[in-house]
Amino acid sequence: MRAIRGAAAAAAILLSALGGKAADAAPAFSTRYVYYDVTGDTATGVYISMLKRGPQVNGASAYAATSALPSERGKLELTRSCRVIDYQYRTDFTIHLPKLTDETVLSAGTLEQWHRFSRLLVKHEETHRSIWMSCAREIETRIRALRTHTCAELDEKAQEIRDQVQNACLSKHAAFDAAEQKRLARQPFVRMVLVNNSKPNKPVKLAVGKKRKKAAAQIN
Repeated sequence: MRAIRGAAAAAAILLSALGGKAADAAPAFSTRYVYYDVTGDTATGVYISMLKRGPQVNGASAYAATSALPSERGKLELTRSCRVIDYQYRTDFTIHLPKLTDETVLSAGTLEQWHRFSRLLVKHEETHRSIWMSCAREIETRIRALRTHTCAELDEKAQEIRDQVQNACLSKHAAFDAAEQKRLARQPFVRMVLVNNSKPNKPVKLAVGKKRKKAAAQIN
């Protein structure tokens, strides 16, 4: 998020000669939650702490962020045609979220709204994760179905599939973030910050990041 942020990731796959092997299974996923500390005894103080200590995505401040690191494994088989066998597409997610170091300093009302805001961040980032997981399943299904005359041709077509699916995936992230922007502006914790400041900072915009991470590709 740029307030709520999903960082896009792209895989780089190398299809070469016959080699390594991976289990023939559905896409594999893992998720790691990482928390950064925020402080403050008012909604405004906590908000400012998030802007100062939160993740930076493409140079923009974020309340939370999700990164996706994909990797691919499989084995090329060339008989009358080339195909990938034992193919698996894996994505390892890291979700960065804020964690208030001392909740006792906030008033009961502010703390309640902070908890609601925190749950919104988690739900938002996990939705970005779900979008990536859907894209991973499509990539795996389509690459498994490839049959070409040469393995070089398969390599090229596999790259085309990844590019197509990932570009479509970025559009889904952007559409989701655009819809969430209005929801964020109405969020009670954010409204508390805006109301309590004569010159309030605008909420950080929701937008999917375009930063890409290369995958540790293992298709041989």
